[in-house]
Amino acid sequence: MECHQWLKRKKLKINKEGLVAEAWEEDGAGGSWGPRFNRHLNDWEVGEVENLLSKLHPLTIRRGVDDSLRWKANKNGTFSVKCFYSSLSIGNNHPFPASTIWTSWAPTRASFFGWEAAWNRLLTIDRLKRFGWNIPNRCFLCKNEEESTDHLLLFCEKARMLWYLTFSLFGVQWVMHSSVKRNLLGWYGSFVSKKREKAWKTAPLCLMWTIWKERNRRAFDDVERNDQDIKSIFLYTFVNWARVYIEDHTLSLFDFVNWLATK
Repeated sequence: MECHQWLKRKKLKINKEGLVAEAWEEDGAGGSWGPRFNRHLNDWEVGEVENLLSKLHPLTIRRGVDDSLRWKANKNGTFSVKCFYSSLSIGNNHPFPASTIWTSWAPTRASFFGWEAAWNRLLTIDRLKRFGWNIPNRCFLCKNEEESTDHLLLFCEKARMLWYLTFSLFGVQWVMHSSVKRNLLGWYGSFVSKKREKAWKTAPLCLMWTIWKERNRRAFDDVERNDQDIKSIFLYTFVNWARVYIEDHTLSLFDFVNWLATK
């Protein structure tokens, strides 16, 4: 706290074990603050103490009311992670696709993966080289371009294959943005029915998760799936994530694909 840091710099102390109420003095006007310091003030410290008291002035003591903790950013005074995140985002000039990442059907670990991808924090080869690793940079999937988060998850031919499949499932046309973050920021489903909105939000996370798993399989196990198998893995992962939330838990892949195509 600013006031605490000021007291620390000036080596002024008050009773650390004292109650807040002990620094409050009742008077006819309702009361005022009167903290007791451990020594007399020097002349050059008076102005700073006045500044401290001016900061305390708007705060009052309510007699007869039990002490409690209140989170001022929330109307009901209770703390929540959502409220805390919102307070950090106020006035932020760098928007973040929080809705697409955190309110989809994706499991938590896949959502965190999407969060890292949006912030370009995945350990792709280009980042490993920046950390000092002396390794050749080549995409494990297409073997043609250098590997980066945006290339791997958006523009690699294997990723594009799944993006085109996703657009065909929902019956939409889409223009890809230049980065994962911008793509997720623009991933609004106003053109899909309300019942499919969650599925639309889930699709990019499932797609990127599938590509990342395939990338790691090739990088660490030296095993490659063919294009048809990659598509199948993506679709089965998608329907398995959806089954947890939709009413029909026995929904087949065929029925799920038909459901995605409904208006």
